[in-house]
Amino acid sequence: MSARLPRLGLGVTALAATLGCVTASSSYGARERYESPSSEAPPLGAVTLISAHLAAPAAHPRPPREPGSTWVEPADEELDRLILVFSRELDPLTVDPRAFAVLRGDGLRVAAVSATLAPADEGDENRSVTLRGYFGADQHPPVSVHVRAELFTEGGESLRGLDAEIAASEVPDRPVAVERLEPNDRRCPGAAAVLRTYWSDDLAGVGADDLAGISLRFADGTAGLPVDFDDQAVREEDEGAEGFPGLGPADDNVLDLCLDRVQAVTAVDFAPALFRDALGHPSAGARLEP
Repeated sequence: MSARLPRLGLGVTALAATLGCVTASSSYGARERYESPSSEAPPLGAVTLISAHLAAPAAHPRPPREPGSTWVEPADEELDRLILVFSRELDPLTVDPRAFAVLRGDGLRVAAVSATLAPADEGDENRSVTLRGYFGADQHPPVSVHVRAELFTEGGESLRGLDAEIAASEVPDRPVAVERLEPNDRRCPGAAAVLRTYWSDDLAGVGADDLAGISLRFADGTAGLPVDFDDQAVREEDEGAEGFPGLGPADDNVLDLCLDRVQAVTAVDFAPALFRDALGHPSAGARLEP
């Protein structure tokens, strides 16, 4: 397991924002409808919002607030949780809940209450953003998310204007991106190469016997398996991890595959139901091409 780097602690909390002209509504963060702003941002090139997933509806949704009542800071269990994955690492200083608008199933656009670099928050994993808010999951599940204000990559590219459809909570967790990295003493020590995979939701249920469910295709036409996993704290074979072990304190939506060969990998195939998400749902089968 790789050592955890210090958390960035960049969770930003904002009250549900008023967007556009005011109309009456009892919805949190959606007191009015507004037109999607026309964006004149420069071309985004290859930068994309590759995944948006309703990771968890609110466990205890708060009833609609009466007009004129005092705002009370919501608890996490009162908020729906979305996980976004981008194709490049983000500038942490530009992650702000006001940069995101979520379209609910009833046609209302709502602002996020908070936005954090999570679940993966190590210094070289800043592709994921967790949004919490009143996204209507219990009655009007969210359908899409829009980057409506300035959000930048680490390289200074603007992500304003990006959109993605939101996968429902029952949609299986799936791998959405893969990149090749060099091993070091904290990441697959002793390996010849590393493939880092990003997933649409938190990843759990990782065990050594799952290595056989991942097939690697190399540039020379041969096939193989990863020799180990890294960046997961709780393994199914760990002592005391009976049945579904759930998430460890260092588990997130990133899984590193340790390789014993330096040849380029052209495709990675994941068998279905290899892993599980935080709610215990089995993961989807998929193919990724680095």
